[in-house]
Parts: sequence; C-alpha cells; structure tokens
Amino acid sequence: MEPGAERIEMSNRVGGLSPHSQLGRAARIAVNHPLTMFFTLAYVCSWLVFLPMILLRAPIELTILASFGPTLAALITHRLATGYYGAFRLYTTLSRTLIATASGTLLIILAYVVLPGVATADPHRLNWSIIISVTVYNYSTLLGGPLGEEPGWRGYALPRLEAQVGPLWASVLLALLWAGWHLPLFLIPGWTSSPKWIYVLILIGLCVIMTFGANIARFDVIPAIVMHATFNTVSKFLAGLFTAVQPSTYIPFELVLALSGLGVAFLLVLVTKGRLAYERVTA
Repeated sequence: MEPGAERIEMSNRVGGLSPHSQLGRAARIAVNHPLTMFFTLAYVCSWLVFLPMILLRAPIELTILASFGPTLAALITHRLATGYYGAFRLYTTLSRTLIATASGTLLIILAYVVLPGVATADPHRLNWSIIISVTVYNYSTLLGGPLGEEPGWRGYALPRLEAQVGPLWASVLLALLWAGWHLPLFLIPGWTSSPKWIYVLILIGLCVIMTFGANIARFDVIPAIVMHATFNTVSKFLAGLFTAVQPSTYIPFELVLALSGLGVAFLLVLVTKGRLAYERVTA
C-alpha cells in the first residue's frame, strides 16, 4: 500500500466517498497535497468573484464576498482530507490571544505608521492622536479581508507551510501566494497606488510580522484577523497622521512603507534567530 493510502481510505469512509469517484479522487489530492489543493481552491473561489466583478464594473464591495475564498478553500480541503470541517483554530488560550493580538498590532503600527511617519516628516508636527482614534474604523476594517481571509491564510496554510519549510520561508512563500491572489484587483482603478513589486515587498514584511503573532497565538485566528484589520487601516492612520504636514521623501512613499515593514521583519528574525516564536504543533 502506498504511503498515505490508509489515511485516504479512512477519509473516504468517513466522508462516505468512493475512492474512484470524482470526490474520492479529490479527497486523495487533499490528503496527499493539501496545500496545493488549498491554494488552488482559494484562487478559484475568489477569482470567480473578482474577474466578473472587474469585467462588469460591479461595486467594489463585492470584494468582501471574494475575500471568503481562502476560508472556504480551507474548509473544503480539510473536509475532503479528514471528513471534518475543523480546518483552523478559533481560539487557544486567553493569554496567548491577548499577547499575540497586542504584540502583532503594535508591531504593524510601528512598521507601517510610526516609522514611515518619523522617516518622512518632523515627528513633532505629526498628529499622533490618530493612532487611538476610533474614526479610522468602519465596516471594511474586518469585512474587507480579515474575517474572510485569515482562517485560510494564517489558520490553515501557515502551520502547514511552517511544518514543511520553517517559519521564515513559510512567511515569504505565503506573501508571494497572497500577492498573487490579489492580482485581479490591480485592474481596479484606485485599488492601490503601489506598483506590483513594491506591493510584494510590503506583503513579505507584513507576513513575517503576522507569522510572529500567529505563532505566539499557536494559530488562533483571532490575532491574525486583528493584525490584518490593523494593516487595512494603515492608510487612514497615515492620512490622519499627516494632517498638519506632508511627507517628504526622495523615493515613493509606498517604498518607504515596504522598507519600514521589512526593517521590523528583519529585527524580528534577528531577535528570534529565525524562529519567529514558532513551536511545532499538530496542524
């Protein structure tokens, strides 16, 4: 019997699937290549919304629906592989959740708000009160990606990537695949001002920081959702930060953001000796 065949047969029995049926073959792929199936489904599920939305010039709010593609992909892949829907951890312990959420959120604000601010303007003229203002939040803070994406990206894919290639390379690979998932959105005018290559650099730094938070939480998805929501709010933080002064820089401001994020990510890698608070757990 080939490696993993027993698990495949068990998966098929639990799910009531014949190994020779279409679903049986899908279950076989899910068991042997879960990450391949997950990322394929994440792209397909989301792009089936992204592409018609772009072609038909539908409201940008439809991206909320598309953002649930990664979570749906995780649920389908895990159900096919195991017969169960428990694809990710909703909660571990209160202390881990609080520490991971606080540290991850503060690091993202440091990387993408504080450092770009002090690097491009007089710190005394910046409106630092915006960081604690509730006016920067609205429905898109959570619905514009965090709730729909993070159970898939950090809840399902990250622990499996880390188990295979370690925390640093897992972060880089996830950043590249995450950036690729966003590609159709670059066709929407005004969706982002970042060139694609800078956007990739921003996501690499962000993914390293978020991996650190996710590892502290042992893949509890709540901190990942909050960290993602904080990053989604960066543009509003910066708009409020620069109310009295404009940033002055010789390079694109988006590149300043990318370099700041990469700088914080590099320090995390250095301090944690590349482990990013990772401890091997059962995925």
